[in-house]
Amino acid sequence: MIQQQIKQLQFDCSAHDWQVIRDPHYYSRYIRFMGIATNEGTQCSTLGYPLELNALNDLGNSNKETAVFSLAATPDIAGTESELMIQFSQKGNTAIWVLDSSWTQSKLNQPCSGCFYYEARFVNQDHPVLLVQRGDEAILNEANAHSLNVSVQGIAAANTQALWAGRALQQYVQHNLLIWGTPLSLLFGGLLMGGYWIMRNYRNSIEGLIEKGIRDNEFLPYYQPIIDSRTKKIVGYEVLLRWQKGQELIAPDLFIHAAESTGLIIKITNQIIKIVLRDLEQLPVSHWVSINLVAEHIEKRHLSTLLRSLNWPQSERMKFELTERIPINDLAVASQEIALLMNKGYQFKIDDFGTGYGGFSYLQHLHIRSIKIDKMFVDTIETDDVKKSVLDSIIASAKAVNIELIAEGAETINQVDYLAQQGVFLIQGYVYARAMPIDAIIKKLHAEESITVN
Repeated sequence: MIQQQIKQLQFDCSAHDWQVIRDPHYYSRYIRFMGIATNEGTQCSTLGYPLELNALNDLGNSNKETAVFSLAATPDIAGTESELMIQFSQKGNTAIWVLDSSWTQSKLNQPCSGCFYYEARFVNQDHPVLLVQRGDEAILNEANAHSLNVSVQGIAAANTQALWAGRALQQYVQHNLLIWGTPLSLLFGGLLMGGYWIMRNYRNSIEGLIEKGIRDNEFLPYYQPIIDSRTKKIVGYEVLLRWQKGQELIAPDLFIHAAESTGLIIKITNQIIKIVLRDLEQLPVSHWVSINLVAEHIEKRHLSTLLRSLNWPQSERMKFELTERIPINDLAVASQEIALLMNKGYQFKIDDFGTGYGGFSYLQHLHIRSIKIDKMFVDTIETDDVKKSVLDSIIASAKAVNIELIAEGAETINQVDYLAQQGVFLIQGYVYARAMPIDAIIKKLHAEESITVN
């Protein structure tokens, strides 16, 4: 994909180059963003603003006639993990793709947390040793640690990868063997019995449990207030999904992937929308709510079908969020669906802005006028993290074309103050309030009203 994109670039940051770097065909969940620097000093990126490419890494000699691919890393900052970059250089022109390696951390935490440490060493002509580390480094100092090593000679670089496992994995295995171990003579029969039990007890599988939860109306909306930092007043809420199963409140991380992969998220969201419509009757008329969607809602017109059946309710107070992390495959249908809903008065936002690969393209093709700045960028305030320049670029780009900005995940007053200095006043985060059920929201509003009266 990268080689195909390179062939399309003219390396002059012209309108043609902008079309290429923002072409949805090159979107990937494994790439955070890309940028190019021409041999004339011009720079452009998928973020809409130039990146200081030389500040990210020493790009080596890019004046060679021969096309060269290499690996590099974002700057090493204490307490943080570097990201890998793919670099291309030829005739003084340079391109970089910053890779999204967040998936590695979740893989290293399976099947147990703190069980693994991963280390990759890349060697090329520009970087004698480029080190990427993930997981629990303390495992290296354990006496009985074991490692698996693999060496590969690639086109751009040679690399040696090592996966270490230590005491935590041994304890995990011993614990599970103690609980689940059975004599080998019974193992095969146990597997057959287990398979039969799973088939007969489908309703206890995650999919079956979700379906039962839908029937029993166990999925509930929680509301996290969005505050105007100038007045300290609530202006709206993001609706966050929770699963109330008996006395247990289940967070979305434990079931949302299964709900999305099975298509059950559509039924869940439809239920949530109907509950939210009832809850809106209890909230001040000036307050709005924002509900998360998946691409399927608009690509298959599920959302308009539901709202039409309800006679287009609360169009001025109900907004919808589309994540940038997962690409929209059919932009043409999505554009038609969103245009229809906007004509009815509904508004849309792009969630997790800057973490994916299509945010600015969505603004252009879907005509969305509101974005939510991801917590990943808000956390860089008052740090030397390279992503802080991305935060400033996002804010400047949005303000230049009069796009509404909401900052997610703010946890400190210093973050709120910095955002206010940049003209961002709509704040969502623990600094003001956590997500809560409708009853708690009503109590909070009554308490604030009582304080105001007194």
